[in-house]
Amino acid sequence: MKRSLSLQGVAVSPGVALGRAVLWLSREDTAPRRHLEREEVPQEIERLRHAAQTAVQEIEATAGEVSKRIGPEYAAIFHAHAMLLRDRAFLGLIEKKIEVDAVNAEWAVAATAEKLGARFRDLPDEALAHRAADLDDVAVNLRKHLGDGVDTSHRFSQLSGEPTVLIADELSPTDAVKIPRETVVAFATERGGKTSHAAILARSFGIPAVVAVPRLLASVGEGDRVIVDGQDGVVWREPSEDVVALFEERRTREASRERSLRERSLVGPVRTVDGQEVVVRANIELASEAEDVLAWGADGVGLFRSEFLYLSTTGESEFQFLDEATQTDIYRRVVSRLAPLPVVIRTYDLGGKKGARSLVGAHEVNPVLGLRGVRLCLRRTEMFRTQLKALLASAAEGDLRILVPMVSGVEEIRRVRSLLDEAKEELLDRGVPVPDHVPLGAMVEVPSAALTADLIAPEVDFLSLGTNDLIQYTLAVDRANETVSELFRPHHPAILRLIARVVEACRAASRPLAVCGEMAADPVLFLLMLGLGIREFSMGPRSVPVAKEVARGISVGVAERIARAALSLPTPEEVAALLTRETHALESGDLLTRSVEGRT
Repeated sequence: MKRSLSLQGVAVSPGVALGRAVLWLSREDTAPRRHLEREEVPQEIERLRHAAQTAVQEIEATAGEVSKRIGPEYAAIFHAHAMLLRDRAFLGLIEKKIEVDAVNAEWAVAATAEKLGARFRDLPDEALAHRAADLDDVAVNLRKHLGDGVDTSHRFSQLSGEPTVLIADELSPTDAVKIPRETVVAFATERGGKTSHAAILARSFGIPAVVAVPRLLASVGEGDRVIVDGQDGVVWREPSEDVVALFEERRTREASRERSLRERSLVGPVRTVDGQEVVVRANIELASEAEDVLAWGADGVGLFRSEFLYLSTTGESEFQFLDEATQTDIYRRVVSRLAPLPVVIRTYDLGGKKGARSLVGAHEVNPVLGLRGVRLCLRRTEMFRTQLKALLASAAEGDLRILVPMVSGVEEIRRVRSLLDEAKEELLDRGVPVPDHVPLGAMVEVPSAALTADLIAPEVDFLSLGTNDLIQYTLAVDRANETVSELFRPHHPAILRLIARVVEACRAASRPLAVCGEMAADPVLFLLMLGLGIREFSMGPRSVPVAKEVARGISVGVAERIARAALSLPTPEEVAALLTRETHALESGDLLTRSVEGRT
């Protein structure tokens, strides 16, 4: 019997599940190579073209089914696959391989996809690197229609009735969307990331998932008993009975606790012990997540990351943006579904490590400090105008608010306002109704914005703190860099003082301020920011009930006392020690202690 083994990966979809492992090989690594006579080459190229046409028809049919089941933004993944098979640049590479090497189409497809996929996986841009899985998916589909490769769809029907965990090198979007949720309880892969299409689909389906698990396929065998912990990013192979018992106990305990917190989250506005109202909204990436906003009791949407509409459709080399009508339809569905709750939609935050290499138009030595967020949008004004028109055209459906990312100064906000005025005028000329006033906000994510918040605040209707980037830029720490990741400290005195400065600027200008970074979802840091003067928060939908419970169990006076003490301390270690001492004594300690344990 195999010994118990735990493997650490990246958590991409929360939840925990236990099942038997099924090794999921969605593609063969090699295809048989057959030499062609020269007179056979034209016929082979024609066979390839016919297979591409039939593959496109099947993919478009899948896109139609996906659109009906979970929404057009997910269907866009498959429309992009079909677009790639229509792209002469892609098929031309395969045809050239057939012609120059005089080989069969199956081998040419596999060799071309492998070469292009390797290039994608080597890219520093995480979002584009994950598109290699889409390329593999397209190649598998094309080979299937050439009569080679395996159609994996029938394998799902052969799965046993017992709970199953899929173990794969990488799960393709086509396989992910066909997962029978009554049988497959989780999946884990060696490759992938939080922005990969399989991860996005897993979150939509509510299936626990862990990706980027080193040596997963070498460690887990067919039929092994496996636990997937999508919260902590752990995969257990052949867990001991003690581990299974702990897992079952945890699952039961968390389900009961989650049920109780969720029920309380749905009841009325949240007030602290001393009667101050606290607003807790949700962060979402896709339109279908509007249902999660309601299900988890959030007070609307504090951050709709609209760039995922781009990241879910981008193809092999060309950037693809949804047109105005499609974007308008998506925004309207979210805003009308959640009305009268507010929906804050962030304009495209692309660049840096989030796609858009083609948009930038040049190699950037340090893309995080390059064309990103509003800088990129103001450089690509046609793309930006299209999005602004779609947002304004949707605003009459409810309480839509526009948020601009990566603002570094007042001049950028003024340029955005000018483009908004032009977009509004064009819509009105076309007879499209637009409210007299659509709130415009700015994200405070870079030190220059925090230091000039007193100048920016009067120019906008609200401000939102993006703490993830603010920490990164202020402390000069890339949290994805293992050599310095321990220096990524949200409770660093520099961060606390910048936040306090922004709070004061908003108070002076009578502008609301929200926090929408990961700090908001940490119960202890939530308490600290409450004490710094913040009353609006935004986080993942599942984190909303916990934040609300923390707010109900604390008085602002106590939180302010803790914040004052934290601001007086010179090091992150001393701030952490203070938080540990204070939160252990609080009434909500069971929620806070878990967060503060191990904080350094």
